[in-house]
Amino acid sequence: MFITGNLREYSRTQFVRTIRYSISVLDMKELKRIQDTAVSIDISKGGLGIITNYPLKTGHILDFDNEVKMDDITAKSAVVRWAEKINGNKYRVGLKFI
Repeated sequence: MFITGNLREYSRTQFVRTIRYSISVLDMKELKRIQDTAVSIDISKGGLGIITNYPLKTGHILDFDNEVKMDDITAKSAVVRWAEKINGNKYRVGLKFI
């Protein structure tokens, strides 16, 4: 069975910005706070697409250093919905605002 058409709840808009974020990760039984940057690609009322060098995983919670804002969208944090490795050590990531 093939599904056709756009399955997204919200339409995406190009949105290219440097995004500073932090996440908490468990490393050798120790909780660490990682701070990194990403470049956003697109945005919708529901989420954000980014490219980052850090290997984010589904379920990671990102806290943005500065709110992500565009028109009527304002977000302080997001959860990783999916991530895939692209071009060497870069990752394309889909985030859902929370």
